[in-house]
Amino acid sequence: MRNTFLFRTTALLAFSGFAALSSACSSDDPSGANGGDVPDSATNPAVLVAGQVYNPGDEFLTYIGIFPEVPQGDVGFGDFREFGNATVTVYGGRVFVEQDGVMQRFSVNEKLELVDGPRFTWADLGISGANATSTVFISATRAYTFAPQLGVIVVWDPEAMVRTAIVDLDFPERPEGMETWAYDGHVVGDNVIWNVFSGNFEASVPHPALTLAIAPAHSEAPPTFVEDARCLPGGPSFLDENGDYYVHGGGYYGYFHAYGGIQDSRTCALRVKAGTTEFDPDYLLDYEAVTGSYVNTPWIGVTEGQYVTRAWDPSVPIPELADDFWAAETNRAMLVDQASGTAAPYPDLDGFFSIDGETRIVDGVSYFQLSKTGYDVGGNAEVVELHPDGIRQKFRLSGGFLLALARVR
Repeated sequence: MRNTFLFRTTALLAFSGFAALSSACSSDDPSGANGGDVPDSATNPAVLVAGQVYNPGDEFLTYIGIFPEVPQGDVGFGDFREFGNATVTVYGGRVFVEQDGVMQRFSVNEKLELVDGPRFTWADLGISGANATSTVFISATRAYTFAPQLGVIVVWDPEAMVRTAIVDLDFPERPEGMETWAYDGHVVGDNVIWNVFSGNFEASVPHPALTLAIAPAHSEAPPTFVEDARCLPGGPSFLDENGDYYVHGGGYYGYFHAYGGIQDSRTCALRVKAGTTEFDPDYLLDYEAVTGSYVNTPWIGVTEGQYVTRAWDPSVPIPELADDFWAAETNRAMLVDQASGTAAPYPDLDGFFSIDGETRIVDGVSYFQLSKTGYDVGGNAEVVELHPDGIRQKFRLSGGFLLALARVR
């Protein structure tokens, strides 16, 4: 693991299980000129690749390119469109880019170019920090952007591109110095649920419980908050084919378990059963029992119910200094079967650093980014397919890291 701060992304592409979101394609100006028919997904397919470049001073530049399929070989940002520090989301055949409190919609023409569409703003409420908002699409005319730094959920219409409501986020009080963000968000039944992390990285102190923010999907009623202290926060969540929602409390790569000073802390996964809004008291998947260690990198989906993680070798002591923790190369790659609670060695990941904890699904295939440089200025990322028997090399991003990978049409 290497950190200069480990890459964190939010609200890139929502998915249920391992089927990427899809809906009828639409376009602001499909031809890229004076209108025309919507490009056909069969004869004019499009896949978005978004990358981000880290520069000194915590400055980010975001790049978006469109390809007919998931690319192969070396990919650079030379022909990509450049943005500032932005989040990138794909929904309904369109691309949504948010930066500095301005959300803009783009279509993709037949030449696989981004075509500018309408925009709206919530900058009058303030501007969130880097990658600190999380957008979830409910329908073609309803989306939520969770902005805990601003204390609101922005309700907006992706078709009309207008802000329709502001919902106050009366978030549970946290100690001064803790930053809060949504690790991810999902539509779960009639609700939108965000899996929320709070922690102080300077003091190595986390909020000592998993926290969910639950907002009704079809009203502006204020969200409710559910907490469970059985697990530390800081891990992804997954919605399975039965509608059960699994929330991972990994302590942010195990860091807060190692250094948080919380007695009897544990990293684990909990469940919210379909049709409910409370954690199931009878379900807990303990990381140490499954992988041999409480220190796991975020679990990455491979197939339904199978995940790849890298678990700390229990024969190696946890370093006294956090910098040594991030630089350590003692993690063992494992394929975890959630149903059986078992894990087996997973090949091909030795020599790579973790960059983020995002599962990205395109056409039923899971993609993951790794790096031999770590998340440093001028670093590179290898984007691979994850399969139960190992990885397949797909493409290499030169000079930056993967922010989003999604099929547009």
